Amino acid sequence: MKKGLLLILVFALCIYLLPMTALLFAGTPRARPAAMPPKEPFDASSCASEAAEPAAPVPAPVLPDDAPKAEPPLLILDERTGEVMTVPVRDFVRGAVAAEMPITWSDEALRAQAVAAHSYALAVKAQHDPADPALKGAYFSANPAQRLGFVTETAMHAMWGDQFEENVRRLDSIVDSVLGEVLFYNDEPALACYHAVSNGKTEDAARVWGRDVPYLVSVDSMLDLTAPDYEQSFTVTKQELEQDLCAVFPSLSLSGDAAAWFGTPVMTDAGYVKTIPIGGVDCAGTAVRSALRLRSTAFTIRWTDEHLFEITTHGYGHGVGMSQYGAHALALTGKSHKEILAHYYPGTTLGAVPLA
Repeated sequence: MKKGLLLILVFALCIYLLPMTALLFAGTPRARPAAMPPKEPFDASSCASEAAEPAAPVPAPVLPDDAPKAEPPLLILDERTGEVMTVPVRDFVRGAVAAEMPITWSDEALRAQAVAAHSYALAVKAQHDPADPALKGAYFSANPAQRLGFVTETAMHAMWGDQFEENVRRLDSIVDSVLGEVLFYNDEPALACYHAVSNGKTEDAARVWGRDVPYLVSVDSMLDLTAPDYEQSFTVTKQELEQDLCAVFPSLSLSGDAAAWFGTPVMTDAGYVKTIPIGGVDCAGTAVRSALRLRSTAFTIRWTDEHLFEITTHGYGHGVGMSQYGAHALALTGKSHKEILAHYYPGTTLGAVPLA
């Protein structure tokens, strides 16, 4: 099980994650969506301080045996700076919730996100390879400056402006109410993956990353169909599409009638593209999504009378684990964070955080 989870972690960290803020903008663009602009960088030096005089050494306090134990901090590689950050767990969970969900969303959805992010971080920590040179000893990587993984309080100021004080009070109250809760499977922290919006069903992890995880299986999430921008369409030229596909599939030979380039896709049980014939070559849906920078592997591609390819996607993200919009929608129907987590991670149990 541990080996399988480790392999899934490698694949999962390679799947690009798109910010949830895109869900707030309605409309159906007719051109390829532009990349998100870079966010304000986080300047770690602003957190440093200098004492006027060197302080005298202070002996470490001797704690009684029954003193409460704290959860060890997380080691996170900053993808922008290349530095390994030592991040208190509470700071990470606060930052993950702020980065992953609009603060205006329902309390129970935010609580579910906090528990999922906390659980995921502990699962990655348990499976990380200290000898992995890419991580430099960190448990996983993130890019706070781009609001990927989690954000710092500096970034929260930039995000919320005049509403910072109000929003951070709400955030702290929600996070603190569930900070001691973690999802477990077989007495180990669960790899509680999440994504923005499903196509109406979440996807089985085996279909995305090639390894079975008992609690990352397909479940219904029909309320996702009510999400803003659940369906998006855009058009590309034949030349643009060929260039993007051949960069990922160099063996492709696309010629002749463009209307015949794509065959009938093989779908997963959850309704995502498993494989699709392109120029007579079966291509994985996940690889096509990456090549064409699609929001989801629930996509269709058709040749139009205007001599353009129209691509339509449903949902947003890899589809595995908790649908964040689905969690919000379920919370609005009265579901608690515990019920939401049980729905999206079947077979897991909610327990207390393991302390060293």
